Amino acid sequence: MREGDWPDAIRKLYRQRWRIWIVACLAHAVGLFHRAAMAPMADRLMADFDLSAMAFGSLGAVYFYVYAAMQLPSGTFADTVGPRKTITAGLLLSATGSLVMSMAPSFGIIYLGRLMVSFGVSVVWLSAIKLVMGWFRTQELATMFGFSASLVSLGQIAAATPLALLIISVGWRMSLVTIAQVTFGITVASWFIIRNSPAQVGLPLIEELSGQNSLRVGKARDSSGLSLAQRFKIVLSNKNVWALFLQGFGTYGAYSTLFHNWGVVYVMQIYSVPRDFAANFVLVATIGLIAGAPVAGFLSDRIFRKRRLPLIVFTGISLASFLLLTLWNGGRPPLEALYPLCFFVGFGTGAIAIKFASIKDVVQPSVQGIASGLVNMGGFASAAVAQPVFGYILDQGWVGDMMEGARVYPLQAFQHGLWLCCALIMLGLLGALLVKETHRHGSL
Repeated sequence: MREGDWPDAIRKLYRQRWRIWIVACLAHAVGLFHRAAMAPMADRLMADFDLSAMAFGSLGAVYFYVYAAMQLPSGTFADTVGPRKTITAGLLLSATGSLVMSMAPSFGIIYLGRLMVSFGVSVVWLSAIKLVMGWFRTQELATMFGFSASLVSLGQIAAATPLALLIISVGWRMSLVTIAQVTFGITVASWFIIRNSPAQVGLPLIEELSGQNSLRVGKARDSSGLSLAQRFKIVLSNKNVWALFLQGFGTYGAYSTLFHNWGVVYVMQIYSVPRDFAANFVLVATIGLIAGAPVAGFLSDRIFRKRRLPLIVFTGISLASFLLLTLWNGGRPPLEALYPLCFFVGFGTGAIAIKFASIKDVVQPSVQGIASGLVNMGGFASAAVAQPVFGYILDQGWVGDMMEGARVYPLQAFQHGLWLCCALIMLGLLGALLVKETHRHGSL
């Protein structure tokens, strides 16, 4: 393309990338909905299928087991098959899984449906990351990942108070039918709108338009012939990738364990409040994440011009909030104090925007999908283990109380579970401390 044609190319690229970004984010919002959807229906599923806390924890955790296991394959799909086909196929499987769950006559069938949903949504986020890296400039990445985390969190918001109200109105089965219909609509939009890169629609690479083509584009060409084994070797030998893995393992694992699985039950049983009111605190944590992610990204890109420092600060905010939640009044802070505590746990978890932006700084373009998969695996591997362990801790502390067919757990049991979350975030802070500053505007 001649340099004189670039203004028109830039306008076309900018128009198209926002449509692609919105659809990709909505696709991942479906995944966040399912990630958090078990919490508002926890007691109903436990009663309908006669489940213990550990058994229900395994139903919530299967999402995270599958998600964690699929991150490296998912990153490979993003690098090879491409985001468009990967996202479309994943959403189609997820919609089918939602319908299977809605019709499940037994725990085994609902578990199967949950598996299908988990496999489907597990491939979406890394393809969305690949799209952002391909359609936005390096100095925009942390900010865009922050906005992405905010937009996709609409799925988790829908799985909090709105889902609780929907369950009260039509039951958990019809609620899952509704999300299956929404998912299918986004599937169709993904196929017709998403394009893997500017080159696929005859536009130059974003690095070329922004004058950054010397190093990164060269790397993309030089490494295009790498075998899969060579790609994995490059990623697995990178210490910065493992530090980012540990940061996500701690912070997102703790956040997911409480707010995607046990948060609503905790508030309902400890504070004796109805389901829709208890779900508000999951909503508040989600709003915190929505606010925290773009703030973290903006600070990293524009103010600090670094990755490591804001990553440490935001992880520390999350740890301090969890410690207050656990220690204050034996794990039962005043009800009004729960609002800021839940908000700041989510706000600190917004460090995910910096974590994913750091990936482009530490690995070459041809392995960014695989590297993103390894980093993303951390939080889900942690949640996959911690959610049933949290349930096991509750079962160990159960004294036999029941209400409407579901077990009721004492405060001490929940406090022991919250200590598990604190221990995880301490590991996340260690990971943040181990990250080496690599952002081009930063210094060691």
